Amino acid sequence: MSEKTIRFVISTVVVLAFSLALVAFAQENKESDHMKSDKGSVTVTGCLQKGNESGGYYLTGADGKTWELSSKKVKLSEHVGHQVTAMGSADHASKAKEAKMADDEKKESSGNEYSDLHVTKLAMVSDSCK
Repeated sequence: MSEKTIRFVISTVVVLAFSLALVAFAQENKESDHMKSDKGSVTVTGCLQKGNESGGYYLTGADGKTWELSSKKVKLSEHVGHQVTAMGSADHASKAKEAKMADDEKKESSGNEYSDLHVTKLAMVSDSCK
């Protein structure tokens, strides 16, 4: 083999090794980010609606899951009928509170999966639901 061929092979091996390392690093970061979001931080976009119970609000995400929203910090009433992105943490209510709200949540979610979300930040995407 000529010296030129050997350099070409070595360069190719180095480039391939670097590419594989980069792919592995990107995959590790993707899994790490996914794990962070699973630990309670939730972001969901949908149409904010007035709930059936007093002071209740909800939205349904693109995946069909309905989120019963609550917040002491964000004025949800100002965004009813708006497309919004809500950020917060999954709220785990007491069994008694869950039992009391279960019928309303089932109606609001049309029988689909639903959860509670304590909203810490809200961003309006559109002033109407389309």
